Amino acid sequence: MSEEKTASPTVRDLAQLLNISASTVSLALRNDPRVAVKTRERVVAAAQAAGYSMNPAIASLMSQVRSSRKVSYRETIGWLNLWDHPDTYTKTGVEFQLKMWQGAKNRAENLGYSLENFWLAAPEMRAKRMTAILTARGIRGLLVPPFPHSMGRLSIEWKNFTAVAMSYTMARPKLDRVIPDHYGNLLTILRELKHRGYKRPGLLIPKGYDDRTGNRLLAAFYFTQQSMPLSNRVPPEMADPEKLEDKNFAWLEKYRPDVLITAGIYKDIKSEAGLDPDYRAKLGLVLISHAGTDAGICGIYENPEIIGATAVEQLVLSLQRNELGLPARPRLIQIEGTWVEGNSAPRLTKRTPRQI
Repeated sequence: MSEEKTASPTVRDLAQLLNISASTVSLALRNDPRVAVKTRERVVAAAQAAGYSMNPAIASLMSQVRSSRKVSYRETIGWLNLWDHPDTYTKTGVEFQLKMWQGAKNRAENLGYSLENFWLAAPEMRAKRMTAILTARGIRGLLVPPFPHSMGRLSIEWKNFTAVAMSYTMARPKLDRVIPDHYGNLLTILRELKHRGYKRPGLLIPKGYDDRTGNRLLAAFYFTQQSMPLSNRVPPEMADPEKLEDKNFAWLEKYRPDVLITAGIYKDIKSEAGLDPDYRAKLGLVLISHAGTDAGICGIYENPEIIGATAVEQLVLSLQRNELGLPARPRLIQIEGTWVEGNSAPRLTKRTPRQI
């Protein structure tokens, strides 16, 4: 005869056991800062000893009920802007920046938070002063969008905050990150080009660009080249971040890739006078980060608004758990990009069914 299972204790049972109110127990189990630390520790210890477990369905329902209530106070999330203009991301910048901000802002508001831009590149702004400003405002959650330069560092008092980064441009400290799936996105491009009959893809990117991706672009490119004949392996080329130079055109003429994978800043390369007209006419073109202004060009749309929204979701989870300080084991979420069709890389071979 099987033994009868003992029912899990309820919040009321724990309240009676500890001689405190049920509401205090409920708040303590959610690590709410309104409950004293010692009381929270006592409640958690008692709950573990009694075998208490929260019903996830009820917890979800109560979360919906609480979120449906009209609230006058919204906790503010700080957006740390290190660019040379205070309105970069919010009003100015490239499409990727604007959409990342808008996606984060919309999701924050949906979850009951507000998002505010803080300009860290302001004159006389130092890490100590910014820490004081954020602390005085009662801000606990921070979003760190891409910096203008790679391998940057921020020296604010991280013990007071929880934060999520949205690139690899900040080398230290290491935070939870939500980024584009740079590796997977380039593999998608290369597989699509192979399916269309291209055999000699070339990669032309700005100097330092691969560092901003955590070196994932070159990793995917070199990995794919291992399955190519040696004669079809075109070495990647780095260019000035603002303009193409003679050496870049010399690279094209020497290796003659049949399709060029590149950044949006070089999307007009086929109109440059330095290219042989016959070769220029046949050269395919694909962008590694597609924007709305790139109509007609094939490429990957990196879904920046989803990246921004997902970063907010991860940050809010940490805020609700009252997790402050640097993570012991930083987490990484990569957002898959979307292939955008165009006429810049037409099919060279007859269409054949894809193998699954």
